[in-house]
Amino acid sequence: MSSKVIDKIMSFLGIEEEEEEIQTPQPVVSYDRRPKVVNIHTNPQIKVLISKPEKFEQVLSICNELKSKKPVIVDLQKMDKSEAQRVVDFLSGAVYALNGEITKISGYIFLVAPENFDVTGDIKEEVNALYNLN
Repeated sequence: MSSKVIDKIMSFLGIEEEEEEIQTPQPVVSYDRRPKVVNIHTNPQIKVLISKPEKFEQVLSICNELKSKKPVIVDLQKMDKSEAQRVVDFLSGAVYALNGEITKISGYIFLVAPENFDVTGDIKEEVNALYNLN
């Protein structure tokens, strides 16, 4: 009975007894931590560009294509020998920096490939047969 009197007095004074909150355990959510493998290359066709620079200044556009992960066939037959050598030297440095590959196909024709492009087989014979360069 005394608890009822105390409850009435506390209620009259505006004091309410705090109820203890009972915390219910939260369900444990487990996540699958295995990495998901997703193919980021949605375009199955690889386009190979053919570039026929006439001046050394045009080598930057070839390097931009390499940075965009596109292989380029570079035809230097229209350039004089010393300027063609400068282009090959510049492209060799760019290919090295981008972990790519440069392959001589014939006299003044080179395949410059980025790191995501594999060159297999004897590319010289295949390209020579394709373009009748023999």
